[in-house]
Amino acid sequence: MVDVAYVDDLLLSVYICKGALHWHRHVDIDELFWVHTGSMLLESERGDAAMGAGELTVVPKGTEHRSRSDRRAVILLLRCGLVPHRKNGKRQLYVTDEAGLPSVNLRRRAESLAAPYRFRTVAGIEDSRVQLARGKGRWPIELPVAHDRLVYVVDGRLTVRTVRDRLRLGPGEFTVIPRGAFYHLYTDEDTLLVRVTREAL
Repeated sequence: MVDVAYVDDLLLSVYICKGALHWHRHVDIDELFWVHTGSMLLESERGDAAMGAGELTVVPKGTEHRSRSDRRAVILLLRCGLVPHRKNGKRQLYVTDEAGLPSVNLRRRAESLAAPYRFRTVAGIEDSRVQLARGKGRWPIELPVAHDRLVYVVDGRLTVRTVRDRLRLGPGEFTVIPRGAFYHLYTDEDTLLVRVTREAL
């Protein structure tokens, strides 16, 4: 497991899944599994989720689970990076009665996006949202917000401009835009983006 970036108190890590991990549970944190390349089976006491590249699912806190893959798969993992009992009273322990682990196929979900440039929530983890949008050209200028935002390119090409920097991203690449930054997104082809941000549903 390699820790890659923080998005506020969420930690983005990467790990290689080959074989099976042991069964375990996290009583204090949700975990979001996002298949970057390859495929994996996420087994849980609530049911299993078979996922390929571009699919994700959230394992709620308190759910026993393990990941497994017969072949090498690269997995992005989002989870709280702070000691949960130090989150200023925001600690929640629960397992819902919902059955199964619903997975989200990002490309299929993108087919239902009605308007360009509008981010639509597809998953939640802790108090953050995973959102999806697509568009071509100049995206609306983003006002500074009081939290970090991760922007990930699923398909297409993206230019991120801030006051000081200009960054070009291709498929499978991402950046974390720090809290308080003015930024602008530009795409010169139809581009599918994922944003991880702390926002209400």
